[in-house]
Amino acid sequence: MTQLEICNLALNHLGMNSIGALTDDNPSADALNVYYTIAIDDIFREFKWPFCTVRAALVESTEEILGWDYIYVYPANAATVWTVFDEATVDTKDEQEFEVLLSSEDSSTGAKVICSNLQDAYAEYTYKTTDTTLYDPKFSLALSYKIAASMAHQLIGSSEKGLKLLEIYNLVLYEAKRISGMEKIKKPTQTSSYQNSRG
Repeated sequence: MTQLEICNLALNHLGMNSIGALTDDNPSADALNVYYTIAIDDIFREFKWPFCTVRAALVESTEEILGWDYIYVYPANAATVWTVFDEATVDTKDEQEFEVLLSSEDSSTGAKVICSNLQDAYAEYTYKTTDTTLYDPKFSLALSYKIAASMAHQLIGSSEKGLKLLEIYNLVLYEAKRISGMEKIKKPTQTSSYQNSRG
């Protein structure tokens, strides 16, 4: 689905007519331009979506933070960092300690860093992709309900409708998690020949 198709699906959930483009001069397009980015940023952080989950080596920062041995640059376009690991711990069940903080060296831009005690660390994180052709169908459907719920009060004056749409969103999200859980079975091993991959 295209971004416009997702947005029109959101409008359909509200019982409203579709728009021809997001640049249209009407209340629906105006609301979509406000709530689309907010909704998609939020939904990227809700769940480890397989279609945009990335495993990549982290870049070490020159910053020093008390209590941590290594500081890494927060990956560009990362929505959420889920785990931090190295080659020796990639396949273990033991979660490795890490913390995401605001960079004290670059706080004016809102830059973040990842604190870890692992050298040559990797991270698994959600990558914020804008290519809607890569979106999982459940993601697109959930996003449409999230947008519709956010716009309900502004466009149709009904907070109650927004709450009902949010309930449907949560059901779609639950189903997406269930299906994704069925698509991954991996037994931990003691050692790993981990190769960096990007999904």
